[in-house]
Formats: sequence, structure tokens, C-alpha cells
Amino acid sequence: MAKRLPGQAALPGLVNTHSHAWHRIFRGRFDLKPHADRDALGNWRELYDKVLARLSDEDVYDAAREAFMEMLLAGITTVGECHFLHHQPDGTPLPEAGGIAHAVLRAAHDVGIRIALLNGATLRAGFGQPVGSASPRVLSASVEAFTRSTDLLFAHVEKNFPGDDVWVGVAPHSLGAVPIDALKAISAYAHAKRCRVHLQLGETATEHASCVAEYGRSPAALLADHALLDKRFTAIHGAHLSDEDIRTLGSARVTVCACPASELAGGEGAFPTAKFLAAGVVLALGTDGQQQTNLLDDARLLEFQLRSDRKRPGAFATEMAAPLFQAATVTGARSLGAPGGALEVGRPADFFTVNLFDPSLVGTSPEGLLGAVVFASNPSAIREVWVGARQRVSVWRHPLQSTVVGRFTDLQKKLWSS
Repeated sequence: MAKRLPGQAALPGLVNTHSHAWHRIFRGRFDLKPHADRDALGNWRELYDKVLARLSDEDVYDAAREAFMEMLLAGITTVGECHFLHHQPDGTPLPEAGGIAHAVLRAAHDVGIRIALLNGATLRAGFGQPVGSASPRVLSASVEAFTRSTDLLFAHVEKNFPGDDVWVGVAPHSLGAVPIDALKAISAYAHAKRCRVHLQLGETATEHASCVAEYGRSPAALLADHALLDKRFTAIHGAHLSDEDIRTLGSARVTVCACPASELAGGEGAFPTAKFLAAGVVLALGTDGQQQTNLLDDARLLEFQLRSDRKRPGAFATEMAAPLFQAATVTGARSLGAPGGALEVGRPADFFTVNLFDPSLVGTSPEGLLGAVVFASNPSAIREVWVGARQRVSVWRHPLQSTVVGRFTDLQKKLWSS
């Protein structure tokens, strides 16, 4: 079937490699502490614990549905969703095993976005802490308990969803939260299942010193020593890795997912884009905690950082448009094992269209269109979004928009009313 798109141009659907959809609840709810405590998030932990204690699986469904719908409106057709909510607030089992994960999958299916559910593993509170010390709602009691829960997710997905729409990977939280022997066992499990492994690495400035204190090796060197860096591995964040660790990741040709808006919002500092590119690291992009839902903004932040690093004038850097758009599409799809990422024969028709007469794009030449979309377009420029040749957004609107927004509004009132 052919469809004419007068006044529009079609581009491959964007891929959000790293997301925590339920964090959409917190948008605008916290800020940085003032003055001497400026480096610490204000009341983030207090708000986080308060909401986490009240959140039901249906609440997660409403929050995830809102986040996923916003992603579609922003041209994102595939999301890698890291899922860590495994139990009730006090750590007791859910009424239905995997019930919260099922709610997240149902939310993605209902709004029509592809999802790689990356099942999270957290075994301890941090470096040097005993296994079992993590928060009870996210705790995996053991590697065996984690793999059993992941097996159940594989079975649930196979029974209820088309394979190209929903699939499963694993997400050990970090080297602090998962000891190296457990991480090796989880990676072996993932290899046997032929699924992807995503691990938060270099997210904080203290991780390097803590890792060296426990293992005598820096984070990337430790992973390399245990042969855990391969094409199925994606490191999330990476803003606080040593130059040597960055070179190690580049040599291993793993993917690194930058989440620049989230990292800057959290006060973690800028992503060192120039160092990663110089090391040959393959970059993908993620929104992480839903402070905003515009992957093109994340691409712009990386380019702005490059300008700052190189002390370049504020020129329109069209030479970076293609590699940054690839990070938001092809590389993200490869990181998640997703079928999309490019408009090619044999791949599904996942794409978004831009209105060529939108004020942010009008007058752009055909050869300059990609640069204009990546560096200058407003969200209002995205007119239609298609996933697998099924239209999900039409004339700037999702068909469930009123219902989704209404339910999410009610959820926010319930969560923050007391």
C-alpha cells in the first residue's frame, strides 16, 4: 500500500533506548537544593519513597501509558523500558507474579509503541553492602529468583504479544547493586536466552572509587576482565568514566546510551561526548526518568556539549546531524534488538512525518532537512507517527489522548493530595 504525504517528509521512528516510564509521575515535582547543598537533589528521595509506597500496578499502568503516548507524539516508535518494581511496597509478593511488569506491557500495547522490557535485577544497596540489603520493592532475592521471574516474563510475552511488538531483555542495575559473580551468572543466562544486557555504568562520580575499593579495578576494566563486554551489552549513562574506561568500551564496540537531559537535570554533569566519539564508542540515546520526552532535544544537548568542548562558534553543525540521528534510531534499535531503526526493505514501517510548513522547518532545503529536524524542529512539527504501518498519531493527536490524559490527571491528584 502506498500513501502520499503532501507537505510532509517521513523519517525513521526514533528509539528510546533507556526509560523508566513510571517516573513520569515526578515531572516538575522536585528541584535542586539551594546554596551549600546545591549539588544534591532537594526532596527527591522523600517524594520517591512516598509515591513508591502508594503505587499500585494500575497506577503504574496509567503513568506508563501517559509516558508512552508522549513518546509516540515525539516520534518515538520503540522504547527500552527498564523495569525494577517487582514486589509490593513492603516486599511481599504481588497477587499476580510479574503483575506490575504486565501492566507496563499492557500500557505499551494499548497506545501502540514497541517495547523491549528489560527486567531489572537489584541484589544489594551498593558497593560493599551485603546481598539482600536493597529496598524490598526492587530486591531480587538471588540470581535464581531473578532468572525465574524473567522466565515467567518470557512466557507471558510469548503467550500474549506478537514477537516484534514486545520482547524481553535483562537489566542488572549496576555494579554496586549486583556483585560481579551475580552479574556473570545473569549475563550467562542472557547469552543462553539470546537477549540483551543493559547495565548502568559510570552514572555517578563516586562509582569509580567505590568499584576500585571493592574489586581493585575500574568499572569497565572489571567488566572486560570477566569477558562481559560484547555486542549484546549496553552501558547506560557513562558520564563518570575514566578516559581508560571509555577507551575500553570503544575497543569492545559495546553501545553506550547517553541520557543527557536526565543527567543534567539530576546534577550529574554533562556527558563527555567528544571523548566517547574519539574512542570509537557507539552511542544511543535515552530519556531515562521522563524529565522530558524529546529524543531530539537529547541529541541537541550532545551537540551543544561538543561545541563547548571544542570552543566552536555557534554555527549550524549539519555534519553532526546524521550521526546523532543514527544514535536516536539505528544504534538504539541495535542495542535493544528491535526490528526498526531504519526505513529499509525488510524492516517494519516505523516512521514519523514532519510538516514541512511548520514554522520551525518552513523554507528548509531538501538537503538541509535532516539538520533542521535534528537541531531546529519544534515538537509541533511532528504530524503523523506510524508503527508497523499502523497509524498511531494522526494530525498531531493520539486517538486515546483525552482518556490517557484524564486518567493520568486523576492519578496525580490521588498521589499528591496528601
